[in-house]
Amino acid sequence: MVLLAILIIFWIYQMIAIGSRNARIAELEAQIDQIKAENELLDKESDEYKNNLLWLERAARELGMLS
Repeated sequence: MVLLAILIIFWIYQMIAIGSRNARIAELEAQIDQIKAENELLDKESDEYKNNLLWLERAARELGMLS
């Protein structure tokens, strides 16, 4: 009977540990998704900046401001 009680207590502990681990995994996955979205936005902004810079350089060359 004591062995059964110990096994039940151990089983309950494991279930709680698994639940908290799964919650942590879900939290980390949400953070990963957020970081991926931020990286995509930064890449898009970086491409827009590069395009604007190229346009400005081309316009400056046309005006004779750059050699």
